[in-house]
This record gives sequence, structure tokens and C-alpha cells, in this order.
Amino acid sequence: MIGLISQETDVATAREFFELFKTPWERYVPGRFYELVLATNGEVPKNLNASALVIYSSKNITFDGEAGIVVQPVQQQQWLGFEDAEFPLYCGSATFHSAVQPFLRCRGGEIVGFEVSQGSRCVVRIGYDLFQEVAFLLSQGQPSANAHIPTLELHISVLRSIMANSGVPFVEVLPAPAGYDFLACLTHDVDFTGIREHKFDSTMWGFLYRALVGSLVGAVKRTLPWEKCWRNWQAAFSLPLVYAGLKEDFWLEFDRYMEIEKGLGSTFFFIPFKDYAGMRDAGPAPKRRAAKYDLSKIKEQIRDLVKNGCEVGLHGVDAWRDAESARVEREKIREITGQLEVGVRMHWLYFDENSPKALEEADLCYDSTFGYNDAIGFRGGTAQVFCIAPSKYLLELPLSVQDTALFYPDRMNLSEEEAMDSCSRLLRQMANFGGVLTINWHTRSLSPERLWDDFYRRLLDETRKYRVWFGTAQQAVNWFRARRALRFEQVEFTETNLRLKLSGLVPADQPAFVVRVHPPQTVAETSKDNTSPGYSDIFWKGEAEPAAFQSELIRI
Repeated sequence: MIGLISQETDVATAREFFELFKTPWERYVPGRFYELVLATNGEVPKNLNASALVIYSSKNITFDGEAGIVVQPVQQQQWLGFEDAEFPLYCGSATFHSAVQPFLRCRGGEIVGFEVSQGSRCVVRIGYDLFQEVAFLLSQGQPSANAHIPTLELHISVLRSIMANSGVPFVEVLPAPAGYDFLACLTHDVDFTGIREHKFDSTMWGFLYRALVGSLVGAVKRTLPWEKCWRNWQAAFSLPLVYAGLKEDFWLEFDRYMEIEKGLGSTFFFIPFKDYAGMRDAGPAPKRRAAKYDLSKIKEQIRDLVKNGCEVGLHGVDAWRDAESARVEREKIREITGQLEVGVRMHWLYFDENSPKALEEADLCYDSTFGYNDAIGFRGGTAQVFCIAPSKYLLELPLSVQDTALFYPDRMNLSEEEAMDSCSRLLRQMANFGGVLTINWHTRSLSPERLWDDFYRRLLDETRKYRVWFGTAQQAVNWFRARRALRFEQVEFTETNLRLKLSGLVPADQPAFVVRVHPPQTVAETSKDNTSPGYSDIFWKGEAEPAAFQSELIRI
């Protein structure tokens, strides 16, 4: 059990942090024994009853003076090295001079974390404010230049490493289902349901220019295969037949997604109103943001998606601005699908600090807007589903990969090979840390003039190389909601045994949780060069007596 000593303003962030690093904790109770005490307010009680102590603070605190440590505040962003990774600090830090046993260093070699012994107790001092960093990541998010870094997960890894190296026993529930490396959600923003809806407007003229001129330029420069150039030209010259109803609309691709995804379960986000661009803070949004389709005229196609195991969500227009707009837009989706629970992703990823509360008040069951228009990766430093402040219940499904971010000239502007390299690196990170890989492939992206269909198939094939549980956005959110609801009723270690009691429910149609057990270890044991992982895993499906688990613990 971790005992937390923190400022009252940090408690909400701490609570969310320990939903991501799902391990037992509580607010510090004087006199009670803790395996580890985590202090972030700079004050450490006298007569502390704990095996280990970790102090996070970027300020000069009493402990530093008593330990004879010189503290140097640092204002600019620091990069920390941890194991084989580097990650940024966004909210200030401190470096230490005269410290022994360095634990964390900056890119320039300065010490940001060190370890000392106080009798039999291990004390680790770290020169940044953990919960300030977490609050920044889960609210503002990282700049797109750092999107590839799972920063919050690395903060968790630092604390986990401290606990393991200090020899304290603990348990945690992993952020991936039993038997899987991570979850994956295939999502599709429906900005268009056909080019037939666009006659002599900017969308049509833009399509013709890109299909004819842009494709030819790309083929000549060898950035686009001639075969794709020809496909785009064929589509452009067939446009009069499409408008006349003599040829199928090549931007209507629901059936192709069903064929490519083969029952993996995907989520389609539909815009609620025709010809309405919505608002932004400075006034009306650009007219080109408006959709040209009417939900009521495609309701049979939408219901077919639901019948085929897909989810239908809201592609919000003004829902991000206030609760009343969100309720009106939510009701449009409910009318078409008949489903009570509706999730949302904002059109063009519009969002501000008040959006979470508005969506929660409108009874939307999750949001999936927190991502990038110009990058792929970890905006919040994690791929786990989290509760986005200031809401209390609304869960955020982070957006990981967006097709237009990869390929648009004014965004990442990658070739397909470069894009696959970036996605492959992201997949390796997902396998290391778990969470949900949320892919957004717009419905028209399989079609001329984009023709990103081959890449999408390759991306799915690359993802399938890992042990991945595919689900709709709602299913992924529900799995994490159930994980968040788990409670550690009893965690009691002896030298050789563990008594563990959990409470909670696992949805019947979803995979089990993994409870990882880190047994107590001596310093000698933790320093051995051994291939044993030093932990054991329990698969838990919500059995009546999961807590009666007792076994001989693994020794390193």
C-alpha cells in the first residue's frame, strides 16, 4: 500500500494517476505502516512508519538541508533519461549537487533524482512535481513535436522502478486485457457520405484539381504510383456519370470498410446536421466545415452498420461549446440508432477547457477528441482511457493515429513508407505500455483522390502482428471503466504468501484483467543478474473468491 502525502489541490490528479498506475494507495494516515510513502508537498512527518519514502518536489525542502544537498531550480524544459528512454518535464524542475547514488539525470548530466539510506529505509528524492506534470499532460497535452513520447507512462515506470528496486511488495492491474498486448479501436469520422452531394462547390473543384493535376505532378515526381494516378483520373472523368446516377458514388465506402475490417468492430462518428458549420470562439466556423449529408436520408445504412457489429457515435459540431448544444446533437444520433449510450468525437477536433464538463452534463458516455491534427502518438503521454478534468465521470479515449495527420501536405506530409515507420514505432510503444490504439481513418480516405486504402490494409496487418483485442470505442471504454471500478479490498504480503481480495465486475463479453504481483525482495535479490521477471501474473475475471489467491511468491 502507498501512503500519499500531498496538497489538497493535488488529490484529484493523484486519484487519476492511480487509476492509470492501478495499485493500492490511500491518503497518508499517521501511525499506520506503509510499504511506501509518496510525498509531494515537501513535508515529511517525523516518526514515519514506512519501508521506503519517495519525495517529489522542484523546490528546496527541509529534507535537502538535512541531507546536505544543494538544490538548483531550473526554469526551462528539461529532458530526463530513464533506462533506454528520454522524456520531457513541462512544469519546472530542480537539479541536485553533492548527491550520492544518482537515480535520474538530465540530458546534460545534471542529477534530478537520487537515493539515500536512512537506517533501513530507502529514500528517493526527485526534483520535479509529479502531479503537476500529470495534470498538464491530461489537460493541455504535449506539443505535437513530443507526440511520440509516452511521457505519462514513463512517469509511472519511474515510480514502479523505485518500488521494485526498493524491495517493497506491491500489486497492480495492467492496462491491457489478459492475453493481449493492447486494445485497438478502428474509428471513422464521416465528413462525407458521397461526392454526389457536392456539385460545383469547393469540395468538387478541390477533388478535380487534386485528382487530375495533383496526381499527375505526384506521378511525375515519383511520389505517387502511376497506377494510382490513373485511378484518380478515371474517377474524375466518371464524375458526370456519378451525378447522373449511372455510376456508383465512389465516396460511399461503408461496405468496403466492412470487407477490409472483417468484423473487427469499428466506430463511425456522424455529423448531426446538414449545412451547419458550427461555431468557434471567434465566431462562425469556416463554411467548409459543414457536412452536406442528412442523417435521416441514410438512416438505413447507419442501422445496417449497427446490425453488423459497428458502433455509431456523434461527430460533434457545437457539442464542445455547451451542454445544451451537446444534448441536441446527441439526440439526433439517438433518434437514428435507438441506442441510449452515445460517444463523441469533435469535428475538426474542436475542444477547450470547458468541453469535458459540457459533454458530461449532456450525458455523453465518452469523448475521443484528445489527439492531434498534425501528429500521431500520445497527446496525454498515455494511450490509456482516462477521466478528463474538470469532469468527474466522462472518460477520454485518446486519439492515436489520424490519416490526414500522416499524409496532408500541411501536416506531417509523410510518404507511405515513412508513415509506416512512424506507425510501427508507435505499435512497439503500445506493446510496451498497453492502452488503446485508436485509429481514425476518414470514410472517404479509401477513395479517389486520397487512395489510402492499401496503406490502411497494411496498417491493420502490422497491428495484427501483436496480440491485440479489437473492439468498438464503447467496448474499449467499458473495459477501462470496469478496470477503474476495481477495488483492492485486501493486499497482505508475508515472506512467501499473498492474500489478495478484489471487488468489481468484468463485463461478460470482455477479456479478463491481469493482476501483476511484485513480491517482497531484498536488495541482494534485486541486484542479481537474472532473466526471471521478478513478478507473477494472475488472470482475474471477477470470480466470487479471487481474493483467496495464495501461492509461493516468485523469487529473483
